[in-house]
Amino acid sequence: MKDISPSDIENNLPLSCAQGPKQPVTVGNVEIGGDAVVVMAGPCTIESKQQIFSIAEAVKKAGATILRGGVFKPLTFPYGDPLLLSDADSDGENLPRTYILSVDEMLTRAEPRYKYFAEAGKTFDLPIVSEVTFSQAVDMMEPYVDMFQIGYRHMFNMDLLYRLAESKKPILLKRHYGESIRSLLGVVEHFKARGKNNIVICERGVAVPHTHNTVSRAVLDIQAIVALNEYAPTIPVIADPSHSTFKRSYVTAMSRAAISAGADGLLIDVHPTPTQAWVDPLQALDYEDFKQLTTELSGLSKLFGRTL
Repeated sequence: MKDISPSDIENNLPLSCAQGPKQPVTVGNVEIGGDAVVVMAGPCTIESKQQIFSIAEAVKKAGATILRGGVFKPLTFPYGDPLLLSDADSDGENLPRTYILSVDEMLTRAEPRYKYFAEAGKTFDLPIVSEVTFSQAVDMMEPYVDMFQIGYRHMFNMDLLYRLAESKKPILLKRHYGESIRSLLGVVEHFKARGKNNIVICERGVAVPHTHNTVSRAVLDIQAIVALNEYAPTIPVIADPSHSTFKRSYVTAMSRAAISAGADGLLIDVHPTPTQAWVDPLQALDYEDFKQLTTELSGLSKLFGRTL
């Protein structure tokens, strides 16, 4: 992959690579990139009103300040869309999972979940962030979410990027596991060139030929956090140790590493019973483990002159 060159900084990335102090991004009543390390926590997939209220209460008590939750899921395969399930389907085993939803059907099924997702956020004073996967969903989601997440699969979805550039809501942009920091900042430049500056970058892990585990999909690129703070010091950067490792037992250690490397926050999967999660059950922390994580990070953050 091509490195960022002085010519890039001058001609291709002048806005993204502007030097200066960190420019915090405000999400609801929370500031990312300020003195506090921000923890965004919640389920990979919102399964029911009871579930998201329970999680919101637990993560709030543990120290999270933003509630994350997925409704639209860009799955690897077209079968098993969680939108086919309802609040009553606790295990999801008795419904047909091969029906392909149209865009209109997805919007219709998703909106009730966003309504009670937003309600949970307001109840526990937590701004909410959720992934948007296609431009047609932006208008529906905008009244409910406080921040739009662009998942790694949609890093170069230009139709979606152009639509989000028109929104006043902040953006959480994840790096694709096969893309360079140069390409990632290119996406940021597209936003900034259109006048949108409230962007937070998320390091989500990179693909490698082989690791300690031959079936690993990605590994967290700690060096990217340092590099982003060097090349784009004004832009807040957080890390996702959940999806980058896909392994529950690694999440805490990688969270420590990310904060030590200079991350402004973390995105953590939390579920009351992780092994029963509808999507990605391998990496979610339960309530007890999440509380232990935030306790450790609170002490660690103080070493770097920050709070949690």
